[in-house]
Amino acid sequence: MAKKEVEEVVEQRPYITIDDVQISVDELPEEARGIFGRLQRLNQKKANIVLDLEEIQAGINFFSNRIVAIVNEAKEPIPVNGEDESALESDEDSE
Repeated sequence: MAKKEVEEVVEQRPYITIDDVQISVDELPEEARGIFGRLQRLNQKKANIVLDLEEIQAGINFFSNRIVAIVNEAKEPIPVNGEDESALESDEDSE
């Protein structure tokens, strides 16, 4: 007969640490359980907002870099310090 392994399932219950003591949500008074639930929802909202902000920043970075690339691709040499365009063209021809 084959041996069957029995896995022990340990259910993790939510807890809060107060004054370095972990207290299970089941041990909290009723009002504190309600507050605990609100804290959990607020922490989840905060995590979602942080992710949204990271995505927004990535989008801003992408489009900022893209607009710079587009402008640089289309950019004609700009005269510097009073140089005229013919001086720029002669510099390019000598290269």
